[in-house]
Amino acid sequence: MVDTSRYAAVVGDSHRRRHGQFFTPPGVARFMVDWVLAGGARSLHDPAFGLGAFHEAALRHACVSFSGSELDSTILNYYRARTRRGPSTLRNEDYLLAWEKKHDSIVCNPPYLRFQHFRNRKAVFSAFRRHTGAHLSGYTNCASAFLLKSLRELNPGGRLAYVMPLEFLNTGYGTQVKARLLAGPSSLIFIQLDCERDVFPDAVTSVGIVLFDSATSDERVRFYRVRSLEELEGIFETPPVTSVSRRDLAADQKWLPYLRPSRISVNGELVGSIRQYGRFTRGIATGANEFFVLRPSKVQRLGLDRAEATPCITKSKQISSAVLTRDDVRELTREDQPVVLFRPGLDLSKGAMAYVSQGERKQLHRRFLLRHRSPWYKGESRHPAPLLFGVFSRGGYKVVLNRTPALTLTCFHGFVPSLPGRAYVERLFLYLASSTGRELLAASSRRYGDALVKYEPDDLNGAIAPRPEVLAELGDEDVTNAVASLRCGHGVPSRIEDHFRMLAT
Repeated sequence: MVDTSRYAAVVGDSHRRRHGQFFTPPGVARFMVDWVLAGGARSLHDPAFGLGAFHEAALRHACVSFSGSELDSTILNYYRARTRRGPSTLRNEDYLLAWEKKHDSIVCNPPYLRFQHFRNRKAVFSAFRRHTGAHLSGYTNCASAFLLKSLRELNPGGRLAYVMPLEFLNTGYGTQVKARLLAGPSSLIFIQLDCERDVFPDAVTSVGIVLFDSATSDERVRFYRVRSLEELEGIFETPPVTSVSRRDLAADQKWLPYLRPSRISVNGELVGSIRQYGRFTRGIATGANEFFVLRPSKVQRLGLDRAEATPCITKSKQISSAVLTRDDVRELTREDQPVVLFRPGLDLSKGAMAYVSQGERKQLHRRFLLRHRSPWYKGESRHPAPLLFGVFSRGGYKVVLNRTPALTLTCFHGFVPSLPGRAYVERLFLYLASSTGRELLAASSRRYGDALVKYEPDDLNGAIAPRPEVLAELGDEDVTNAVASLRCGHGVPSRIEDHFRMLAT
């Protein structure tokens, strides 16, 4: 077996990141190859060959024909120089642009590249339209495109095993993939690797295995989780975390909750979604924080008008309490923290004109986001949000009641209440801070490596929330006292916690 650590040292981290290379551990490769070949196929294709982990595992099976594709010539040359027993067919090609082939079985660890770094995006998307009629979302990542293509190329009766990020189960771009997985009779299994730190220590996303068998018909889709590679070997000797009827699965639904089902059964008569009160939107993306984010002392040195410098929370750690007050913002200002956003109007002060000229000398106006704005220094339109929700978290999300005129950057999503929803902002805040709320919102999160959790605005807007009549039952005095308790760091009072437990059946 080719030494992956030595290869990584030779090519460097930047090369691996550019190609989305994360190597499959032998134990995972053996499990996937054994499962695929148990279906009876005698040939196996790997669309992202890398250093040949799956080929190595397949050598244990006699009379198995193996073929592979690999885009990166560097890794391919490294592999060929260090082995004499490679597969008979190994092509240096872009799998996503090599069409009109069929395979009896497929096993793959595709490149982990987000849509921003997806190589040959336009050509790949054009090829998908031409060969399948499918229009891929602009947010589709590389791994999902690989899986979608492999499902099309799998011969009838074949098996497929993919190890890949599972975030596609919760995203809009994953809808097409899930629809294809559900199309026609098959057996479909998802396995989340909770041991991803041991399996893929460099990965920044939650990793799992997709098993697809077109030779059998299982009416139920099974979802498993394993905490170690030892558990993976005996996975089918244990019951799944969830087993869901295909009739109850829709491609446009979020499927990650089936891998971590809530311990709470919800009383459907008492809940709706957060959308009934308003919507979350992402914070401000400046396109150049080093230019637009200022310390108060720099605002003075630049001679900016007061209207050109807006209070703004620029980092999550700047908020240490569940309730943000004007005193907090004043304290950050006294500490000369970077809590001011350069936000000029069309009529620039003398100081602002000079500062804009500085930015242009640094070619900031040519950056991607900024060159699409007119003028380039005109920021995104946002109003102070009364509720702030932390985008990333470990060990529990951050929700903040904002009682200031401060804006936020993309470290927080801001809640914009509807006209009827304004009356429920504080009560909604208490729900989000409660243990019941946290349990229910967990189903709307996206899990990444190293226990990192992320929430997108659409995930939050569709999340479960009490109906208005449930929130209205909380008395004004109870709400005031509960907010004060959270402000002091004492948590949600038991009286409020008990109230929200009525949402559970």
